[in-house]
Amino acid sequence: MEKNSAITLRKHKAGQALEGNDALQLSDLYKLLQSVEKRLSERLSAIEKFVMERLQLAETSVEHAYNTISDLISDLKGVEKELTEMRENTRKSEMVSELRSKEYNLLFHGLPLESSEETLEQTEHVISSFLTNSLRRSESDLAKILFANIHRLPKHKSALQPSSSPSSQAPAIVVKFVKMKDKHMILKLAPRARQFKKNITRHLPRSMQEQRRALPKKASKVFTSGKRIRWKIEGADYCRYADGERVLPD
Repeated sequence: MEKNSAITLRKHKAGQALEGNDALQLSDLYKLLQSVEKRLSERLSAIEKFVMERLQLAETSVEHAYNTISDLISDLKGVEKELTEMRENTRKSEMVSELRSKEYNLLFHGLPLESSEETLEQTEHVISSFLTNSLRRSESDLAKILFANIHRLPKHKSALQPSSSPSSQAPAIVVKFVKMKDKHMILKLAPRARQFKKNITRHLPRSMQEQRRALPKKASKVFTSGKRIRWKIEGADYCRYADGERVLPD
Protein backbone atom coordinates (compact mmCIF):
# COMPACT_ATOMS: atom_id res chain seq x y z
CA MET A 1 0.00 0.00 0.00
CA GLU A 2 2.85 2.41 0.78
CA LYS A 3 4.28 1.84 -2.75
CA ASN A 4 0.90 2.51 -4.36
CA SER A 5 0.44 5.66 -2.27
CA ALA A 6 3.86 6.94 -3.36
CA ILE A 7 2.99 6.35 -7.03
CA THR A 8 -0.31 8.13 -6.57
CA LEU A 9 1.40 11.16 -5.04
CA ARG A 10 3.91 11.30 -7.91
CA LYS A 11 1.09 11.26 -10.42
CA HIS A 12 -0.70 13.97 -8.51
CA LYS A 13 2.39 16.17 -8.45
CA ALA A 14 2.99 15.59 -12.17
CA GLY A 15 -0.54 16.74 -12.95
CA GLN A 16 -1.59 13.33 -14.24
CA ALA A 17 -5.18 12.29 -13.82
CA LEU A 18 -5.90 9.88 -11.01
CA GLU A 19 -7.91 6.87 -11.87
CA GLY A 20 -9.62 4.13 -9.91
CA ASN A 21 -7.70 2.97 -6.83
CA ASP A 22 -5.29 5.93 -7.09
CA ALA A 23 -8.12 8.41 -6.45
CA LEU A 24 -9.41 6.30 -3.60
CA GLN A 25 -6.00 6.06 -1.93
CA LEU A 26 -5.48 9.83 -2.10
CA SER A 27 -8.88 10.38 -0.56
CA ASP A 28 -8.02 8.03 2.27
CA LEU A 29 -4.72 9.80 2.81
CA TYR A 30 -6.46 13.18 2.90
CA LYS A 31 -8.95 11.89 5.44
CA LEU A 32 -6.08 10.46 7.44
CA LEU A 33 -4.28 13.79 7.43
CA GLN A 34 -7.47 15.58 8.48
CA SER A 35 -7.94 13.10 11.28
CA VAL A 36 -4.36 13.56 12.45
CA GLU A 37 -4.70 17.32 12.25
CA LYS A 38 -7.93 17.20 14.25
CA ARG A 39 -6.38 14.99 16.92
CA LEU A 40 -3.32 17.26 17.08
CA SER A 41 -5.55 20.32 17.37
CA GLU A 42 -7.59 18.71 20.12
CA ARG A 43 -4.46 17.60 21.88
CA LEU A 44 -2.91 21.06 21.64
CA SER A 45 -6.16 22.64 22.86
CA ALA A 46 -6.19 20.23 25.80
CA ILE A 47 -2.54 21.03 26.59
CA GLU A 48 -3.19 24.77 26.28
CA LYS A 49 -6.24 24.48 28.53
CA PHE A 50 -4.24 22.46 31.06
CA VAL A 51 -1.36 24.96 31.01
CA MET A 52 -3.73 27.94 31.36
CA GLU A 53 -5.51 26.28 34.27
CA ARG A 54 -2.19 25.58 35.95
CA LEU A 55 -1.01 29.13 35.31
CA GLN A 56 -4.24 30.49 36.72
CA LEU A 57 -3.86 28.28 39.78
CA ALA A 58 -0.25 29.41 40.13
CA GLU A 59 -1.27 33.07 39.81
CA THR A 60 -4.00 32.54 42.39
CA SER A 61 -1.52 30.82 44.72
CA VAL A 62 1.07 33.58 44.25
CA GLU A 63 -1.57 36.26 44.83
CA HIS A 64 -2.79 34.45 47.92
CA ALA A 65 0.79 34.06 49.16
CA TYR A 66 1.46 37.76 48.48
CA ASN A 67 -1.69 38.77 50.36
CA THR A 68 -0.77 36.44 53.20
CA ILE A 69 2.76 37.88 53.37
CA SER A 70 1.36 41.42 53.24
CA ASP A 71 -1.01 40.60 56.08
CA LEU A 72 1.85 39.05 58.08
CA ILE A 73 4.05 42.09 57.47
CA SER A 74 1.21 44.37 58.55
CA ASP A 75 0.62 42.25 61.64
CA LEU A 76 4.35 42.23 62.38
CA LYS A 77 4.51 46.01 62.12
CA GLY A 78 1.55 46.21 64.47
CA VAL A 79 3.23 43.86 66.94
CA GLU A 80 6.51 45.82 66.69
CA LYS A 81 4.62 49.06 67.33
CA GLU A 82 2.88 47.51 70.33
CA LEU A 83 6.19 46.17 71.67
CA THR A 84 7.83 49.57 71.19
CA GLU A 85 4.96 51.25 73.02
CA MET A 86 5.10 48.61 75.76
CA ARG A 87 8.86 49.09 76.18
CA GLU A 88 8.45 52.87 76.28
CA ASN A 89 5.58 52.63 78.75
CA THR A 90 7.60 50.20 80.86
CA ARG A 91 10.62 52.53 80.73
CA LYS A 92 8.45 55.48 81.79
CA SER A 93 6.78 53.44 84.52
CA GLU A 94 10.14 52.26 85.88
CA MET A 95 11.51 55.80 85.64
CA VAL A 96 8.52 57.23 87.51
CA SER A 97 8.91 54.57 90.21
CA GLU A 98 12.64 55.31 90.53
CA LEU A 99 12.01 59.05 90.64
CA ARG A 100 9.48 58.56 93.41
CA SER A 101 11.91 56.42 95.38
CA LYS A 102 14.50 59.22 95.08
CA GLU A 103 12.07 62.11 95.44
CA TYR A 104 13.41 63.13 98.84
CA ASN A 105 17.08 62.64 97.89
CA LEU A 106 19.88 65.06 97.07
CA LEU A 107 23.37 64.24 95.80
CA PHE A 108 26.37 66.05 97.26
CA HIS A 109 29.29 65.97 94.82
CA GLY A 110 32.95 66.65 95.46
CA LEU A 111 33.03 66.05 99.21
CA PRO A 112 36.27 64.19 100.07
CA LEU A 113 36.36 60.90 101.94
CA GLU A 114 37.10 61.25 105.62
CA SER A 115 39.03 57.97 105.50
CA SER A 116 39.78 55.16 103.07
CA GLU A 117 37.21 53.02 104.90
CA GLU A 118 34.69 55.72 105.68
CA THR A 119 31.88 54.67 108.01
CA LEU A 120 28.29 55.88 107.87
CA GLU A 121 28.94 58.03 110.95
CA GLN A 122 31.91 59.64 109.23
CA THR A 123 29.84 60.27 106.08
CA GLU A 124 27.19 61.99 108.20
CA HIS A 125 29.95 64.09 109.80
CA VAL A 126 31.21 65.12 106.32
CA ILE A 127 27.72 66.36 105.41
CA SER A 128 27.21 68.16 108.72
CA SER A 129 30.60 69.88 108.43
CA PHE A 130 29.93 70.94 104.86
CA LEU A 131 26.49 72.35 105.70
CA THR A 132 27.87 74.20 108.75
CA ASN A 133 31.25 75.44 107.51
CA SER A 134 30.69 75.94 103.78
CA LEU A 135 26.97 76.54 103.42
CA ARG A 136 26.85 78.42 106.74
CA ARG A 137 23.92 76.60 108.24
CA SER A 138 23.88 76.87 112.02
CA GLU A 139 23.83 73.82 114.25
CA SER A 140 20.40 74.87 115.45
CA ASP A 141 19.18 74.90 111.83
CA LEU A 142 20.72 71.48 111.23
CA ALA A 143 19.03 70.14 114.33
CA LYS A 144 15.68 70.99 112.77
CA ILE A 145 16.48 69.06 109.59
CA LEU A 146 15.47 65.42 109.69
CA PHE A 147 17.60 63.05 107.64
CA ALA A 148 16.19 59.65 106.78
CA ASN A 149 19.49 58.31 105.45
CA ILE A 150 22.99 59.46 104.50
CA HIS A 151 25.42 57.27 102.57
CA ARG A 152 27.95 57.37 99.75
CA LEU A 153 27.25 55.86 96.38
CA PRO A 154 29.34 52.80 95.53
CA LYS A 155 32.54 53.72 93.73
CA HIS A 156 31.46 52.18 90.43
CA LYS A 157 28.51 54.62 90.41
CA SER A 158 30.66 57.71 90.85
CA ALA A 159 30.06 58.40 87.15
CA LEU A 160 26.76 59.85 88.31
CA GLN A 161 28.64 63.00 89.22
CA PRO A 162 27.79 65.79 86.78
CA SER A 163 30.51 67.03 84.46
CA SER A 164 30.50 70.37 86.32
CA SER A 165 31.70 68.67 89.50
CA PRO A 166 35.45 69.19 89.95
CA SER A 167 35.99 66.08 92.01
CA SER A 168 35.86 62.61 90.56
CA GLN A 169 37.85 60.95 93.35
CA ALA A 170 35.17 60.51 96.00
CA PRO A 171 31.74 59.11 95.16
CA ALA A 172 28.78 61.41 95.69
CA ILE A 173 26.91 61.33 98.99
CA VAL A 174 23.19 60.56 98.95
CA VAL A 175 21.16 62.45 101.53
CA LYS A 176 17.53 61.40 102.00
CA PHE A 177 15.37 63.97 103.78
CA VAL A 178 12.26 63.30 105.79
CA LYS A 179 10.61 66.59 104.82
CA MET A 180 10.43 67.94 101.29
CA LYS A 181 10.78 71.54 102.52
CA ASP A 182 14.19 70.69 104.01
CA LYS A 183 15.30 69.21 100.71
CA HIS A 184 14.25 72.33 98.78
CA MET A 185 15.94 74.58 101.32
CA ILE A 186 19.28 72.77 100.92
CA LEU A 187 18.94 72.54 97.12
CA LYS A 188 18.68 76.33 96.97
CA LEU A 189 22.19 76.46 98.46
CA ALA A 190 23.68 74.74 95.38
CA PRO A 191 25.05 78.04 93.93
CA ARG A 192 26.93 78.66 97.18
CA ALA A 193 28.25 75.09 97.13
CA ARG A 194 29.71 75.65 93.65
CA GLN A 195 31.77 78.50 95.05
CA PHE A 196 33.65 75.80 96.97
CA LYS A 197 33.94 73.62 93.85
CA LYS A 198 31.25 71.31 95.21
CA ASN A 199 27.79 70.65 93.87
CA ILE A 200 24.31 69.70 95.04
CA THR A 201 21.90 68.08 92.59
CA ARG A 202 18.71 66.08 92.57
CA HIS A 203 19.20 62.33 92.78
CA LEU A 204 18.11 61.35 89.29
CA PRO A 205 18.09 57.93 87.57
CA ARG A 206 21.24 57.13 85.59
CA SER A 207 19.66 57.74 82.17
CA MET A 208 18.54 61.20 83.27
CA GLN A 209 21.98 61.92 84.67
CA GLU A 210 23.41 61.08 81.25
CA GLN A 211 20.89 63.42 79.61
CA ARG A 212 21.86 66.11 82.11
CA ARG A 213 25.55 65.74 81.25
CA ALA A 214 24.84 65.93 77.52
CA LEU A 215 23.23 69.36 77.76
CA PRO A 216 25.39 71.74 79.88
CA LYS A 217 27.72 72.93 77.09
CA LYS A 218 24.93 73.90 74.74
CA ALA A 219 22.78 75.23 77.57
CA SER A 220 25.65 77.39 78.85
CA LYS A 221 25.84 79.09 75.46
CA VAL A 222 22.12 79.77 75.70
CA PHE A 223 22.55 81.02 79.25
CA THR A 224 25.16 83.59 78.20
CA SER A 225 22.66 84.95 75.69
CA GLY A 226 20.49 86.06 78.60
CA LYS A 227 17.76 83.46 78.25
CA ARG A 228 16.10 81.92 81.29
CA ILE A 229 17.21 78.32 81.84
CA ARG A 230 14.88 75.78 83.43
CA TRP A 231 15.10 72.01 83.96
CA LYS A 232 11.98 69.91 83.53
CA ILE A 233 11.17 66.19 83.74
CA GLU A 234 8.95 65.02 80.89
CA GLY A 235 7.92 61.37 81.06
CA ALA A 236 11.20 59.47 81.26
CA ASP A 237 13.36 62.36 79.96
CA TYR A 238 15.21 65.13 81.74
CA CYS A 239 14.93 68.27 79.61
CA ARG A 240 16.37 71.75 79.70
CA TYR A 241 14.44 74.76 78.44
CA ALA A 242 15.59 78.25 77.52
CA ASP A 243 12.83 80.84 77.53
CA GLY A 244 10.28 78.06 77.05
CA GLU A 245 12.12 76.43 74.13
CA ARG A 246 13.59 72.99 74.69
CA VAL A 247 17.38 72.77 74.36
CA LEU A 248 18.43 69.62 72.50
CA PRO A 249 21.88 67.97 72.63
CA ASP A 250 24.22 68.63 69.69
